Amino acid sequence: MSATTLRASYSISAPTLQRFNAVVPAGERSRVIEAYMQQALVIREKELEAIAAAFMNDPANAEALADEKLWDATIGDGLEGIPE
Repeated sequence: MSATTLRASYSISAPTLQRFNAVVPAGERSRVIEAYMQQALVIREKELEAIAAAFMNDPANAEALADEKLWDATIGDGLEGIPE
């Protein structure tokens, strides 16, 4: 992903935004919000990784995982010799 800066618009309750603007200087607000977003991403990505790990390790999903391996083995079938 490129290091492009984008503008965003979010709805935040007036009292929260007013308190934030009163406490965080104008030149720091974007950096502070970005840091909060990064923290939220880390937390949510860890949650998703935990869900995926639970699925991969659950014996009830063994058949689905075995089917996936069989499917992956056929992914290139019939593609040999086809010009790009």
